[in-house]
Amino acid sequence: IKEGGKRGVEIEGAADMGGLQFFCTSVDLPEGDLDLTVKCLEAMNAKSDPTEEERKGGSGHIGKTIFSVGVDQLAVVAYVPEEKTGELNCEEWLKCVLGSQGGEMVSTSKTVCAGVVKTNADKGVFPLKIREPMILEANNFLRKKGLFPEDNDDDDDEMVFGDDDFPSM
Repeated sequence: IKEGGKRGVEIEGAADMGGLQFFCTSVDLPEGDLDLTVKCLEAMNAKSDPTEEERKGGSGHIGKTIFSVGVDQLAVVAYVPEEKTGELNCEEWLKCVLGSQGGEMVSTSKTVCAGVVKTNADKGVFPLKIREPMILEANNFLRKKGLFPEDNDDDDDEMVFGDDDFPSM
């Protein structure tokens, strides 16, 4: 949960700099546990208390998909803020992402949906191996709807931040 709170602050900062409305990221500590991944989402979305010494949360206005790798499964949680549900259907988004690797939906609501992709050694399905292609799938789904920046411009002076750019994680 602490990891989720810290990641929420980072997502909020990245979104403020780049104007992002949606973000895809991963969290390590739930280790594929779906309930803990949902708790990380809640921590990311918690209202940030400016009086606290260490800021947490603050990214509730940003839609996101969160991935957590475990030995037995990859947990995936999608969140769409209430005010953005007209632009993006949370269930449709996660169904597309899970479908790319044969995952299954576990719970759905208008703003939060959760699912898993089980490890299947016989089919070569390993959570660590499929996480990046699924993040790409989530971003491509957003691009098709015009909700995520395209990668096609030739400007080299724009900065793009990924999880590796935040050494505190």
